[in-house]
Amino acid sequence: MDSVKEIILQTKNVEYIKNSLGKEQWIQVSGHKNMNGANAIFWCGLVSIEHIEDVYHNISWDISANEQGCPGFQGSGSGYQYKANLLKDGFESILYYREFYGVEKNYIELSQEFILLNNLRYNTVSKSYWAMYENGESEEAVKYIDDTTIQIKMKFLRNYSAAKQMALLLFFDIRTEFDGKTSDYGVEEFNYKFKDDDLLYGLWNGDMNLPAYAYSVLMGKKILMPAPIEECGYWPYEKEETYENFIIGVDESGKEILHTCNPEELNNYFGVNIDAPMYLTPVFFKREVLQKYINKPELYEVKDGRLSCQSLWSIEIDNHHKNCIAVYLGDLGRDLPESERGYWKSYNIVGEEGISEVSFQRDFCNMFSESNMEDHRFQHTYGSLIKQWNEKFGWDLYLPLSAEDQYNLTQIRIPLGNSQPEFDQLVLALVKVLIDSLNEKQLIVPGNEQSDIKGISKLEKWLQSNEVVGYEEHITFLRDLQKLRSSGTGHRKGKEYSKISNTFGLSEKSKIDVFESILKKTNAFLKYMKDTFLD
Repeated sequence: MDSVKEIILQTKNVEYIKNSLGKEQWIQVSGHKNMNGANAIFWCGLVSIEHIEDVYHNISWDISANEQGCPGFQGSGSGYQYKANLLKDGFESILYYREFYGVEKNYIELSQEFILLNNLRYNTVSKSYWAMYENGESEEAVKYIDDTTIQIKMKFLRNYSAAKQMALLLFFDIRTEFDGKTSDYGVEEFNYKFKDDDLLYGLWNGDMNLPAYAYSVLMGKKILMPAPIEECGYWPYEKEETYENFIIGVDESGKEILHTCNPEELNNYFGVNIDAPMYLTPVFFKREVLQKYINKPELYEVKDGRLSCQSLWSIEIDNHHKNCIAVYLGDLGRDLPESERGYWKSYNIVGEEGISEVSFQRDFCNMFSESNMEDHRFQHTYGSLIKQWNEKFGWDLYLPLSAEDQYNLTQIRIPLGNSQPEFDQLVLALVKVLIDSLNEKQLIVPGNEQSDIKGISKLEKWLQSNEVVGYEEHITFLRDLQKLRSSGTGHRKGKEYSKISNTFGLSEKSKIDVFESILKKTNAFLKYMKDTFLD
């Protein structure tokens, strides 16, 4: 009996709207929700500061699904005026209830101004809106639980409120129903009203006769005043940019020397900040710093001398060392988004090498310099072989990769570390693009059109039929690579893997050096195909 009485009095719901509503990370702004045995309905909107007093006149909703501020005409027989918003002066909607009277399904639409200001993108799979940031990462901002139930992350509402300098109104209507009469549960009739600076509500109960049931209603609104416009977070009121300090060397006692990457505080070779480090001071990082970007090929691209995030940002990198990555100090501040600098700082090390010879020739001598890294050479040679082969013969030596498989090509690289999983993954990717993607339908030997041979053996027969020389060592390498994949990633590792591991020298050399050697042989094979058939 006491629990029913508590539900009728809506004790927990009153506590919620006083202490929690508007303070959660996610706020439900429309639709139904079961709350402590009651059925709750929510809505939201905005009111200008000049009209804030209108909100306190009564507990009823100023904006609702029925009165949502759609455009239309207003007036009387003496004259009508078109208005973009038919709400009372000073009020604006964030949500619009779209009704199609049973012909089509009803749904709630977000204000386009809210969507555009936050540059939100709709994801049809998750049925949610996402905000995108300068580093390319996304954050979920709006969730559709169903067509008429929406949750919005509170920070986006508060930022929107601050930008418009309008108070945010959170409306609630929470109702309970019970069989019988309220007196059956030891509750007398009540009718409370509460008014505070940020909260206005009424709480009352009663009995209905047809049909007979007892009820209570908790209705009102939470008023959240806007933060100063300077705190809205939109341009030109974005927070002031901060810059990390990076290790740029060590002093005579071996202590690390750190300096800001802020370009405005660096020597720019023209007499500015003459006592500061040069803009082009190299800063060094563990190669593992690139793992984050390699793991998201749909967003980032790592190539010879550059890291980029679609068209959002890019930065020159010296990735011509096997043991580290180098970036110029000034570029870290100018070209790397602020949100990425902390991540890079966690991989910052004291550089034991200077910039690579490749970067020195490119950056300081203004000379073309081919990369010294086998993975960069592979990407260039593989791509040019495919293009030139098709131009000459009219068919593809390697079948184009699907969008879902493209990452197998772009991720092929000198390993970032010495881990077995990374090595296995790279071997698997290389076999997919080098062996599994061979265009076997075109590798036809006259007289053997119906032959059952496939893959490497088919390539070998095709090479023999063309009476070329010097292919044997390349075929042997491809077969060894296939065995390394089959015994290492395709099945449990056992005796066969131990045998083929010895062939590649895995027991004597690091996995970084072994895969570099594999890429070197891969490049030799690709060059052999180009020299033999294209040049």
